[in-house]
Amino acid sequence: MAKYFSKYLFGFCLSLTMLTPGFVGNVLGRDEEPASSTLSSAPPTSIEMDANLKLLSLSLKDSIVYALRNNFDIVISQLNSKIENSNVTIEKAKYDPSLQLSGSLENTEVPINSKLVGGLQTTSITPFVEQGKTADAIVKSMIPTGATVSLGYNIFRDYVEPSPFRLMNPSYQNYIEAKITQPLLKGAGWFYNRSLINIARNNKKISLSQFKSKALEVSNSVQEAYWNLVKAIEDLRVAKKSMERAEDLLRKNQIQVEVGTLAPVEIVDAEAGVASRLEAIITAENEIKNKEDELKKIMHFTDNNVISDATILPTDKPVSEQKKVALQDTIRIAMEKRPELQELQLKTDNANMQTRRRKNELFPSLDLTGGMRYTGLGDEVSTANDSTFSESFQSEYFALSLGIPIGNRSARSEYNKSKLETRQADINVKKKELDIVVEVRVAVRQVMTNIERVAATKKARELTQKRLDMEEKKFSVGRSTSLEVLRAQESLAVAEGNEIKAMVDYEISLGSLDKARGMILEAYDIRLEEEKA
Repeated sequence: MAKYFSKYLFGFCLSLTMLTPGFVGNVLGRDEEPASSTLSSAPPTSIEMDANLKLLSLSLKDSIVYALRNNFDIVISQLNSKIENSNVTIEKAKYDPSLQLSGSLENTEVPINSKLVGGLQTTSITPFVEQGKTADAIVKSMIPTGATVSLGYNIFRDYVEPSPFRLMNPSYQNYIEAKITQPLLKGAGWFYNRSLINIARNNKKISLSQFKSKALEVSNSVQEAYWNLVKAIEDLRVAKKSMERAEDLLRKNQIQVEVGTLAPVEIVDAEAGVASRLEAIITAENEIKNKEDELKKIMHFTDNNVISDATILPTDKPVSEQKKVALQDTIRIAMEKRPELQELQLKTDNANMQTRRRKNELFPSLDLTGGMRYTGLGDEVSTANDSTFSESFQSEYFALSLGIPIGNRSARSEYNKSKLETRQADINVKKKELDIVVEVRVAVRQVMTNIERVAATKKARELTQKRLDMEEKKFSVGRSTSLEVLRAQESLAVAEGNEIKAMVDYEISLGSLDKARGMILEAYDIRLEEEKA
């Protein structure tokens, strides 16, 4: 029975120690192909550059993609993801088998004080010479249960002089040995020995969540800067349109003064109105440059000498199309999609695994060691090997060792610390859930408010237009003054600006809502490579 068990143990140790790293990876649970934190969206296709005029036509989606491809924080997050992926491989590597080779030479010469050793012919103190040569090869590996498995091969050449009672001189004594040491308490079990790999995998997922969080922040900043640039351009259009109205009034007043149907003071009021409109145009042009620089900064256009001075022409325009927003559905989506929440949940999972690990380390060490050995003897290496693998000389052994820590304060402190960190991680998750709920409620409320603002400002602009038309008609029959017409024109310009601001704020609030839901990338059909994997 013992012989059959020994053969089984020998074959088991041989198969485990000869496992390839790839096979060990499959046993441990190989990850998917390493997820790279890059964009899978196609490169910007609607960016058009006029080399002569230095005009750059840019859509909002292209702006976001360009910013994500060039933002320094995004690049750093990509590198963090690759670093964490390497850490997973490092944790798996402790199960890779190792080969240890060693050799030794020993030459001993001592005086003989025995006829039994020196032979009956020994009559005086003579030297006893012993020469030994040893070569060892050991393949060792660890398996996920915590056991250490080894397979060793030894060659020992022994020569003595004198050797009156030896059958062979020199002689070769070889053996092959299979050995396994399995922890039974501390350090034992599949969970304990795989937990660091699982923690490393979670850390990789955490780095990907952080990358996506940064991508959401950058995308939201881009859409906000983009729409602010659109608003600045529309403000300039409104200012120029107001300028045209003032210039038209001035031209009509000059004609009427020349024919004597209007007092000269009306020309002064009209000229003052033109001057004030010119100031508004200058201010609007400067604001466009400021908003342009803000967008270029996020997109890192300053690194490109060709397009850093180019004028950006946004191709997307704000629309007043109303979208229905369900609060509870939005909160549910945010809880599923927000990467910050996923990051904290993974950290909680890691904290729980660390606590279980620390609890295991409180146990005493109890290790079971078992092994077997085949030994052979011969006057040559080959004959000794034949004797070894003939299985004629077989040995088995078992050992049990127990180690009990006295005090064990370090392990207890680590365990208590892990429990506190687990509780802290749970609280952080609940706090983030509350923050997300509040953020979503604010974002939904802002969208609904801006929908009402768009309707209100549109109505106000229409009424102001009617008032200007009435003032112009009254002025044409002498029942109003240039000053009143200019005031009506200014009121219309303000109403038009308010309508544009409300529409842009509505677009920005929609982007902020998508960011609060964690779906701003999906809204523009931009996906990350790690999501694809």
